[in-house]
Amino acid sequence: MDFIAELGASSLGSRLKRLGDLLYQDYAKLYEVAGVPFKPIWFLILNYLSTRESGSITEIAAALHVTHPYVNQIAGDLIKRNVLEAFADPNDKRRRMLRLTEGGRDLVDRARCVWAAIRRAQEQIIAESESDVLGILARLEEAVYQRGVFERATEGADGTILLEIRGKTTK
Repeated sequence: MDFIAELGASSLGSRLKRLGDLLYQDYAKLYEVAGVPFKPIWFLILNYLSTRESGSITEIAAALHVTHPYVNQIAGDLIKRNVLEAFADPNDKRRRMLRLTEGGRDLVDRARCVWAAIRRAQEQIIAESESDVLGILARLEEAVYQRGVFERATEGADGTILLEIRGKTTK
């Protein structure tokens, strides 16, 4: 019995989170077995910075389609671990930039073998599922970016109010 699956569309977020948690658990095991001191949550930011000289928190958040606080929190952890360093943008001293340290570049180089193994395994999983899961995810993301759950739950396509929240309408 899978209660979350039985909930259907209302549990989409929960199912995606559950799948993500399962994947992250396996990623963590792979890094541990490979002897690479790497947290799966670091992947996006370190991968992004490994392909660029540097980037601001705002640029990184925009490129990854994640929140500024998310990037800031992970960057703070990576700075404490001497994997990233922060510096002022030479063109705008108010802007904080990030780049890999020498130790960060070494960590990324060591992690690349794990990234390759993860990619191969996930390509196998996708092939076995016999679905265009990456295309489906892209279409789901686009639909949410265009008009999210909050908007869809609170107003109809014609602008009529579908849900009143605590006696207040959303308009």
